[in-house]
Amino acid sequence: MKKVWKLHIVAMIGFVVLGALALGSATQPATARPAAFAEPVHRAALWVNGEPQILSDTESSASSVAVSDGDVYVVGTIWGEGGRATLWVNGEPQALSNMPSSANDIRISNSYVYIAGNVSERDGTHADRARSRRATLWVNGAPRTLSNLESAANSVFVYGSDIFVLGFVYGGGGTTRERQLSRRATLWVNGVPQTLGNNQTFLSSVFVSGGNVYVAGSTPAPAAPLGRDMRATLWVNGVPRTLSNTSSWARSVFVSGNDVYVAGEVVAQGWVSRATLWVNGVPQTLSNIVSRANSVFVSGGDIYVAGITDSGQDEVWHDRGERIRDWVQDERAMLWVNGTPGSLNDPESLTRRPFIVRDGSVVIPGETAGFSVFVYGDDIFVVGEITK
Repeated sequence: MKKVWKLHIVAMIGFVVLGALALGSATQPATARPAAFAEPVHRAALWVNGEPQILSDTESSASSVAVSDGDVYVVGTIWGEGGRATLWVNGEPQALSNMPSSANDIRISNSYVYIAGNVSERDGTHADRARSRRATLWVNGAPRTLSNLESAANSVFVYGSDIFVLGFVYGGGGTTRERQLSRRATLWVNGVPQTLGNNQTFLSSVFVSGGNVYVAGSTPAPAAPLGRDMRATLWVNGVPRTLSNTSSWARSVFVSGNDVYVAGEVVAQGWVSRATLWVNGVPQTLSNIVSRANSVFVSGGDIYVAGITDSGQDEVWHDRGERIRDWVQDERAMLWVNGTPGSLNDPESLTRRPFIVRDGSVVIPGETAGFSVFVYGDDIFVVGEITK
């Protein structure tokens, strides 16, 4: 399977800590206190066949990668001042906007570079930036605004002369609930919007093959509370098909030949998520521990799924130097190839490391996160973050 056995798999940890369960008290026997509490910073990173490259020395994140004619294109966001959408070409950064913005997905077709994201019209508070953001498509660096309402774009695909962009649009409303009720999951085709699902629908990924448009996302179960109890869903030419009858999410779709691959997770009993790959609607559980599948790519008959598994840690240090006992998430990257998992060959990942609790958040220096996988020839590319 090409370089699979030689690949040092990317380790990742998401930004979001899902929760904590107290296990004991601070009076239990203490281990050695960390020597210093540095300020860990998330940095955009690219792994090529398992070898990491830091793309930025400042706080940043890389969200998607594509390769064309040997050139490596990565998009993401450099944080600070509300964030700036950024394109790295062979490691060299290019700012896509001088306003608060983010870049979420990239496709390359016929030497044209297409990037989906959003740009805020106002700088200021978080609320100002959020409510003034506009779904944006960059074509060779030139931005095109897709909506004059609050909106964002998170996936793009090019098929022939047609451009498909996936995202959402808010219809308005003053309160948070009014805004949520006005939210519309949207597919733009050559700039023309189409609504898919209702105000609770989330769209994650779009792929076009054989003239058919495939969209992966999630729809609410009947009578489910706002944003709760979602069902992984695949739309084909606008017609939805539920992939699971239990709580689940679909995050990525890829089509190869006559086969349709969807990556995501199914929430099992006890609200424990399991990374899942659906092939033509048939689910395959990829892990028997807490896990999530973020991205799927098929090349040369091999199926690559990038995701996360979660092993718990209970050794927590507070930024004031206090030691507490808590159960927090400890996520690791996984790459499944044809269903076989591979984990990071890193001795540090096999030992229990101290966590830092700072202002109510858990920070783990040295951890990583990955969000997208791309295969080009014999080379495997993953992008995400390194925290250090």
